[in-house]
Amino acid sequence: MTIQRFVGIDGCKAGWMAVTLSTEGIWTTKVHEELDELWREYGDAKLLLIDMPIGLPSCENGVRTCDQEARQLLRPRRASSIFSAPIRELLDAASYSDANTLSKQLTSRGLSKQAWYIIPKIRELDQLLQNNPIAPKKLRESHPELCFTMLSGAPMLHNKQTEPGYCERILLLEILYPQARMIIEQTMAAYPRKAVARDDIVDALVLAVSALLSSDNILAVPLSMERDATGLPMQITYPPKSLNE
Repeated sequence: MTIQRFVGIDGCKAGWMAVTLSTEGIWTTKVHEELDELWREYGDAKLLLIDMPIGLPSCENGVRTCDQEARQLLRPRRASSIFSAPIRELLDAASYSDANTLSKQLTSRGLSKQAWYIIPKIRELDQLLQNNPIAPKKLRESHPELCFTMLSGAPMLHNKQTEPGYCERILLLEILYPQARMIIEQTMAAYPRKAVARDDIVDALVLAVSALLSSDNILAVPLSMERDATGLPMQITYPPKSLNE
């Protein structure tokens, strides 16, 4: 039987945190400085879930339906964890001030600081997807809090950066993947916190677990796929609720 690999990817200070799980029960974790490097190593995986916007709105509409619908699924406690993706016209802005001004001019809305800080990573991901025709077929946008919500049946009670937040997430992950705590602890020992935070590892792990458990039955919002001006899908994927039933 062919061994299949599933990858969860989250942005971190040093680049990209990748957790890989296989159908044989083998796991690996690695921080990659560049996304192209990560793709070269894991491009043969069956499914890669990444916590980063894929497909960007343009100034004509300014918002993605997937962001709006995902927030609805995370109400009332975790909706704020999903912020609006920047419009494509902002990818080359030189500063936050320039990007915020341009966003207000084109959409009548400002740009959040959170969105500005990840624009370099959004641009890096967008370039990979634009330049590699295979990547959009395997690399799908997801969101850790949406995965946790669907796997548990309700939004998490606590912020992920708090100790209670970590505890509730790791307890759920251990039910679904018994090696979860070992994966997180060994990865934290392998990399300093200036390179990758604990919640980055947890986020990448829940994406990998979600990919492994639901690769043939993964769901997405909106149900009817929307595409951006370049043809990239604008959907946020997540595992079916039945996984924890």
